[in-house]
Amino acid sequence: MAKLNLNRVAMPRQSPRKRAKNFNEVALGYSLKQAQKEAGRCIQCPKRNCVDGCPVEIDIPGFIQAIRDGDMPEAVRILKSKNALPGICGRVCPQESQCEATCSLAKKEAPIAIGRLERFVADWERANMGAAKKPPKSPKSTGKKIAVVGSGPAGLTAAADLAKMGHSATIFEALHVAGGVLMYGIPEFRLPKEIVQAEVDYVASLGVKIELDSVVG
Repeated sequence: MAKLNLNRVAMPRQSPRKRAKNFNEVALGYSLKQAQKEAGRCIQCPKRNCVDGCPVEIDIPGFIQAIRDGDMPEAVRILKSKNALPGICGRVCPQESQCEATCSLAKKEAPIAIGRLERFVADWERANMGAAKKPPKSPKSTGKKIAVVGSGPAGLTAAADLAKMGHSATIFEALHVAGGVLMYGIPEFRLPKEIVQAEVDYVASLGVKIELDSVVG
């Protein structure tokens, strides 16, 4: 049996001297080489505790194996089959108390950096599949219309899942930009607005309508 690798790959970051002079994202993200090195630490447990710890039940071993194999389109497919907001979740989801907390290597205080790998896949897709990316295939319509109030993370996720099920979903957002707390409550150096907008655009590409400046109730 191969020896466990307990050394997590560090996330590159802006130096304190540089980040003191800008509001850009502090964490810079993995390179492909760094992501594959971190993915290589995953022991592909028969009992997938990390999936049990994920609120949306992403096939975490599956997308990590795809990174390891260099099959990035497959990693994107696996992630987005369960999560419409991987670039956001990879940055601000509390993985340390969810999927990473249930990772088998957490017992050795060295869980796989699942959030960093999720972010890497989302950033890779945006950088490499933008122009070539085909619009998601629309499912057969159920004829049902559903209103979602608010375009925060819950509203965006609910609307995306409803659209994937064939329902006609419309989000009503009181403010003039979609995103809710993602846009207005998290600073740029933690979650860049362009990341939020890219994932709002993806939700819209599923057929979700977003009505801005629409106060409900």
